Amino acid sequence: MKFTRTRALVAALVPLAAIAAFAAPSATADTTAAPAPKIIVTPNYGAADGGTAVAKTNVPCPDGSTSFRFMLSGPNVPGYVFGSSRLGTPLPADGIPDTSVIGARLLFPAGTLPVNGASYALDAQCLDAARNATTLASTTVKVNEGVWNTLAPVVYALPAKIGSLRVSLVAFTGFAGGEGVTGTLRAADGTNVPVTLQPQGTDAQGRGAALLQVPASVADGSYTLVVTGAASKAVGEIAVTLDTTRVWW
Repeated sequence: MKFTRTRALVAALVPLAAIAAFAAPSATADTTAAPAPKIIVTPNYGAADGGTAVAKTNVPCPDGSTSFRFMLSGPNVPGYVFGSSRLGTPLPADGIPDTSVIGARLLFPAGTLPVNGASYALDAQCLDAARNATTLASTTVKVNEGVWNTLAPVVYALPAKIGSLRVSLVAFTGFAGGEGVTGTLRAADGTNVPVTLQPQGTDAQGRGAALLQVPASVADGSYTLVVTGAASKAVGEIAVTLDTTRVWW
């Protein structure tokens, strides 16, 4: 059975709100447990060449710590002290490492070209009076198209097996708030085919839902749907299959 383009679009758009709700973090999560140590980088993306930021942890250093430092390491960056002193910056009264006491600093050292597509480790270290260092928390900094980001997007597709209608509902979360997104289908051989995602934006929390439309020229087979933030260049992926022997899934 064939649906007209208009009927297919109307039918597909109805569940968008439900998918957006599915992608949103649960409001019933347990808030009584002690939080897992993490690093918060503000802003959460910037230019790899010249982008500045501040970083802090969400939990304090252990008892006996007197100072802190943040270390960035990865390809071309063997060990760069970001926003603090290699010998340690004195801890504030609350014991939480926070580079805002120094101000925004280059996330990557000046004159260093981060490797596109690479991931870097940013570690928050606590130091005692003898300068023994303990890693309190870590986060991953990814570089894509000349932009670094600390985001971790997640993409959902319903259905993940796309039929002859060539449409699917896509939800995504974990992008930068208010940025646009673009989509491509990546084949097994690495070739990319642009696809249409409508609407192409995120809310203030970096969440969104869209109708995915696959061009008629795309052959049946297995693909990876790649969703990229227009500003942050953060990437989320999900495996999808195009099978036009089926109408829906």
